[in-house]
Amino acid sequence: MATQTLKLNVKTGEKEGKTFWDRCGILFVNTDENGAITSITVRHNMFPEVDMVAFPKRIDDTVTE
Repeated sequence: MATQTLKLNVKTGEKEGKTFWDRCGILFVNTDENGAITSITVRHNMFPEVDMVAFPKRIDDTVTE
């Protein structure tokens, strides 16, 4: 199992053609040995004590509106 770590940034402004960014969180993508995503965890500055977790859609999941 491997984990990729991605930075979440938010654009805070521009000045003289230069863009400024602040880091607002981290995204962890966990994969199995075949490279399939098993889970995604997000840590965001707005919710410092909360780990948000998402799992990929399963083939047998149906979408209803």
